[in-house]
Order: sequence, then C-alpha cells, then structure tokens
Amino acid sequence: MTTLSIKIDNEEKLDFERICKAIGLNITSAVTAFVKATIRENGIPFALKAGDSPFYSAENMKVLSESISQDKAGLGERHSTKRRG
Repeated sequence: MTTLSIKIDNEEKLDFERICKAIGLNITSAVTAFVKATIRENGIPFALKAGDSPFYSAENMKVLSESISQDKAGLGERHSTKRRG
C-alpha cells in the first residue's frame, strides 16, 4: 500500500465527499475505484473534452495566441505564480 496526496479546492472536496457518502463510499474508496477503472480502460474512464468552456472560445484562443506571440517576441511580462500572504 502507498499514500496518495492531492490538493483540491476545499469546497470541491466537501462536495465530492458529500456525493461519495450519498452513494455509500468514502473518498479513498472512490479514488481507488477511479484508479482501478483507469487501469482497466488503459486511460481515463470517461470523456475529457473542452465542451462549451469559455476558455476554449474563439475570442479567448485569439487572445492567448496573441499573448504567446508577444512572449516569443520578448514583449511579454513575467509574473510570479507564487501566492502572497
């Protein structure tokens, strides 16, 4: 046995825990079921798709493309990804 440690949003964790409890599972059992299904399917056992996510909208993809071009041209700004506080 081994321990798996993940970080997720606290509200999402509580929602996930509530759903698991409603179907008679704890989080460990649900994650174990996901891992076993992933191994059995040799991939994620459900479809992953962008769908109607605004992140993948034509407008946002244009902005992202322009930002990437500016960065490659040395015109981008660097920002820290470290949280402050």
